[in-house]
Amino acid sequence: MHRITKAHLESFVKSYGLEQHGECTQFEMFVNNAVISSKFGGDFDLENVTTGEGDDGTDGVAVLIDEELIISDEDAVSTFKKDRKTHDVEVIFTQAKRSESFDLGDFLKFKESVLRFVNSEHYNIKDDVQNNARKVFDIVIKNVPKVRNGKPVLMARFVTTGIYKKPEALENAKEDFIQQLVDMGYFSNIDISFIGRDELTALWVKTYTGVSAELPMFSNAPLPPIDGIDEAYLVIAKAKDFVNNLLVSDDGTLRLHVFEENVRAFLGSNNPVNISISETLNRPDSSTRFPVLNNGITVVSPDVRIQGNTLHMEDFQIVNGCQTSNVLYENRDILNDLIMVSLKVVETKNEDVFSDLVRATNSQTKVEETQFLSLKPIVKRIEQYFNTYEGQEGRIYYERRDRQYVGRGVPVVRTFSLNVAAKCVASVFLIRPDLAYRYPKRMYELFSKDIFSDDTKEIVFYTSCLALYRLHLYVASADIPQNMRKYKWHILVLVGVIIAGKKIPKLNSKSMENYCQKIIDVISKPGSSALAPFLRAVKIMKSTNNINDDSLKKQTVMAEMLKKIV
Repeated sequence: MHRITKAHLESFVKSYGLEQHGECTQFEMFVNNAVISSKFGGDFDLENVTTGEGDDGTDGVAVLIDEELIISDEDAVSTFKKDRKTHDVEVIFTQAKRSESFDLGDFLKFKESVLRFVNSEHYNIKDDVQNNARKVFDIVIKNVPKVRNGKPVLMARFVTTGIYKKPEALENAKEDFIQQLVDMGYFSNIDISFIGRDELTALWVKTYTGVSAELPMFSNAPLPPIDGIDEAYLVIAKAKDFVNNLLVSDDGTLRLHVFEENVRAFLGSNNPVNISISETLNRPDSSTRFPVLNNGITVVSPDVRIQGNTLHMEDFQIVNGCQTSNVLYENRDILNDLIMVSLKVVETKNEDVFSDLVRATNSQTKVEETQFLSLKPIVKRIEQYFNTYEGQEGRIYYERRDRQYVGRGVPVVRTFSLNVAAKCVASVFLIRPDLAYRYPKRMYELFSKDIFSDDTKEIVFYTSCLALYRLHLYVASADIPQNMRKYKWHILVLVGVIIAGKKIPKLNSKSMENYCQKIIDVISKPGSSALAPFLRAVKIMKSTNNINDDSLKKQTVMAEMLKKIV
């Protein structure tokens, strides 16, 4: 393996706490993280996309619906029940080889694996990740009338640590692969390519670095001083410059991560509002009126500078205008110098002001309440509670905002997003690891109001996240077998009950603070006393009959394990 790739791999492994995995698995996870993150802005569990020893030639598979990783057929069904008429669906496949060569035989094996996934009537691979993804894919196919362009999109990446020089045999094999998929008729767009070490490095670096942009302005007007705002401007710019400079990445694809803080995902080309925006752009008599007919786009950045007629921004987020931005991107080929767009550009480093901007600019039309969870008052208190442990060995970080600690030297294993923290609480204190394991959408439907209630004790988030952090450390140090990481949500339940008892108080009760403190006191101690409850939990897991992917989706298996704690 090339030294540069090796160094990046080692950095990834240390940051994610994956030391106990073999280098082959580490590299597969590294590739999956880099490739899938380029298409998906949110956090995700690498175990849910990385195949195991039972795979048949594919090292990673992910089904994204509306820019969200869907890992169960039930969650897929729930997604398609929404009022939204057009859903974006992309299926991603990866194959990762540490070799510096691009082997034709390995690529053909990868090709056949993908073709089986797509077209086999009786798909029955030994790998759980592939089987779960296929179940989601089957739900997608049943709902293609609700899928954008009537079919999903497919992306496949064959990755090695070498340099791809387009040998004729591999290029022919790729074209044959594409043609076979075209003939099957399942996909509206097919993107298959070979990735070498330079491209892989670039993808990986993008996962932990911010984005900067320069935008030529037609005109701008600074706003007067505003409390909590460093600078603010009203800007008019060419629409094509906005698309090319802010929305399009180096590879020509849409920068999805600049919409991470926008609570409303793109609603699709067939949405009535978006149809209207597109029609305005495509009619010569109305396209020049675009900046006055459209409400504009709000961009927030911690670093805004104006030099002459050029706007410079770092780590910016489009907090309002996701629909407009996507429609502009889709119509980028017809944008000319006469079509302008209006922007509201705000510089602030204040997280409270940032949250206020998100809520205010997205409150004009209906947004699902779950999309506003990150703005609820308790979320700020949770972050403050985590910060009280600054300087202590048990210091972990709550990400109130996506990518909040990117580039600040904080290991990923120590950071917990809202989504992961909610899974921790649902597992440890609501005894629903089955939902955290495979049905996160259902988890939010049932418990988001309880978990993020204003009177929920902040300590429940810290306690359950600390338990998960400790588990990851024990797996990384080989104190716990690495294959137990897959069962983490169920292990967390057992650890909590082993330490503090089966009588779990309500999330908002005073007694919950004492219950949590018992857990913190034990797992924060150095040495074997902290490890003991985790080892006991693992022993219970191993002693339970018929532990597999299907059984872990059921509540009964958790009840059976809890009976073993006396």
